[in-house]
Amino acid sequence: MSGRSLDKRSFILGMITAFCECVAGGCKSLALSPPLSKEEYDEVSGEAYDIIEKHGLVSWHEENLDQPESVRVEWILIAWRQSVIDDYIELRRRGYSPMASLEPFSGLLSYSPDRSVHTGYDAYRALF
Repeated sequence: MSGRSLDKRSFILGMITAFCECVAGGCKSLALSPPLSKEEYDEVSGEAYDIIEKHGLVSWHEENLDQPESVRVEWILIAWRQSVIDDYIELRRRGYSPMASLEPFSGLLSYSPDRSVHTGYDAYRALF
């Protein structure tokens, strides 16, 4: 494996880890992995699903088959419960596509301060 592909792989897995921490911490209900080519998905999916599972989250793989093959991407949805993925799938069934606009998905993807988990670090950080 070349250094370049290792960097891309590390970036993808790092982003998935960060998104898992955000969802597990409660600040989002749903996160999408970076857009992945078929080859990238095949390369990282095993480790990505391990990361998601270790965070106690659920996931779903989307191939975006509604897009022309030349611009098609894949991604992994990361959610704190299955009903959130079901809500996403329902929006997709209605014809909405995140490739066209994220606006219909904003309620699922946006920051939710009501769900945020506060830790001891928050109190420590507030001292400074």
